[in-house]
Amino acid sequence: MGGEWTVVSEDEALARLGAEREVVRGDAVTFARGADGTVVVIVDAGDRPHGNAVAGERAMVLHEPFPDGVLDWLSPPGWSHPPLSAWVRLAEGCLELGEASESFSAFGSNGLRCELTWDTKLPPELLERARPVAATQAPGIEWLAHLPTDPGAGLRDFLTGWYADVPASVPFPPPAVRIPPALQAFYDLAAGRVDVLGQQNAIYPPDQLEIGGVDGDRIVIGAENQGVWTILVDRDDPDPVVYYRGSGDGRMVAEREPLGAYLLLFSLVEAAVTSPVNGHTVLDDEQLERFTRHLVPVPLRPLAVPVDPTYLHVAPGLVALTAGTPGDDTHVFVGARHRASLRVARDWAPDWSTFNG
Repeated sequence: MGGEWTVVSEDEALARLGAEREVVRGDAVTFARGADGTVVVIVDAGDRPHGNAVAGERAMVLHEPFPDGVLDWLSPPGWSHPPLSAWVRLAEGCLELGEASESFSAFGSNGLRCELTWDTKLPPELLERARPVAATQAPGIEWLAHLPTDPGAGLRDFLTGWYADVPASVPFPPPAVRIPPALQAFYDLAAGRVDVLGQQNAIYPPDQLEIGGVDGDRIVIGAENQGVWTILVDRDDPDPVVYYRGSGDGRMVAEREPLGAYLLLFSLVEAAVTSPVNGHTVLDDEQLERFTRHLVPVPLRPLAVPVDPTYLHVAPGLVALTAGTPGDDTHVFVGARHRASLRVARDWAPDWSTFNG
């Protein structure tokens, strides 16, 4: 393999660090550091949305657990970072992806993760070899048949299908306050599935619920991930209105759908925005109309937050969120649990700002 993309042996790749180097191995990944602090990261080829792997044409994702000391290699203290080089191990040798920069995040059940990004896109044929996509059985959309009359059944069928690879386990502890039946049903479905409670936004575990201070007749059930607003519901209504309260100005905004339907919409938003396989683009009205032809709209009223209106659409194994008003560009987020489900959307938009399908 010649030209810009060259395969060498692992020994040749590590020899660039000099004779005095440390090498440690993790799950499908090798970390090495030279005497000058230069770091080489080599992941095995393969598709691992929840593990160490090439994630896209310019990105690699590394997950906990990290071998001892490696986090200091990837992000040493101080302002001066030595070079970091990303590689992927193919059958015939190691392919250099480029000099990389790192960023860290910590969401949901996967704990801390490090994303390495480089400048030059992997061409499709090399991406297919570095991250081959296996065919999978996509969760269906039969749960839509419950809507709009029985959102609780829709939520149950969506969550059990979407998180089929994460079985329910130990129930949550009892709630700290009396809660509506729909919220208790949500907790029952989320038992052992921490991500169901949300990553971008969050529903609090039942033992962390509290009465809302100045909103003494309401329960604070969750919050936006940076604390911009909290989520509240009335205490005594069996299917209460959902409110947002701004953390700065205290402004209250009511959602269109009551709690039972809101929890389904909340879960769909999380699936679209925080799933391990995802994409984002910005479309004008004509592009948006073409995009949504591939999807089925969720037959519930649009959300007022994060943008009024925010709509949800689905396809087998795929959830899409569209946020914008007619005449303005619309942000589109798509998410999937399995890469094959997202791959079908690759040509639905003229350009993706992020896309790892």
